[in-house]
Amino acid sequence: MESYEAELYDVFQRIGITDYDIHEHKAIFSTKEAEDEGLILPGLNLKNLLIKDKKTEHFFMVILEDHRHMDEKHFKDLTGWGKIRFAQEKEMWELLRLTPGSVSPFGLLSDKDHRVTVVLEKLITDAAEDELVNFHPNRNTATLSLKKRDFLKFLESIGTDVIFER
Repeated sequence: MESYEAELYDVFQRIGITDYDIHEHKAIFSTKEAEDEGLILPGLNLKNLLIKDKKTEHFFMVILEDHRHMDEKHFKDLTGWGKIRFAQEKEMWELLRLTPGSVSPFGLLSDKDHRVTVVLEKLITDAAEDELVNFHPNRNTATLSLKKRDFLKFLESIGTDVIFER
């Protein structure tokens, strides 16, 4: 296990998150690839899009159900962002210490300056507190499943701002 992933589990332990599962698999780079490999797990299977507001230089991690396309205008109304683009590989690394295909909200451990705001789509906002949510644990060769309440507890523990779609 890499130290970055170990750091995640240390945070989980420190804040009392003990109920999670790790599902090992081959490297997965897209939702389509996960589906082709039969890696559809119980709970919410999600994707994470790292977006940059070109004017303010602020970043947003938009977390969506894995088959949903991001409606740029809708999320602009929700976040107030201006002209946007996807984050570049170099920016992903500098902010989250992650590379394309492994972007995960758990990479926010590295966002010490809180330059990234998380945006949770309505499906996640409305999900029950004990609904499972699935993310890469800072590597794309595994998926980590945990309860929504614990995921939100993690985000709160690291001081990440969250916008909830209503």
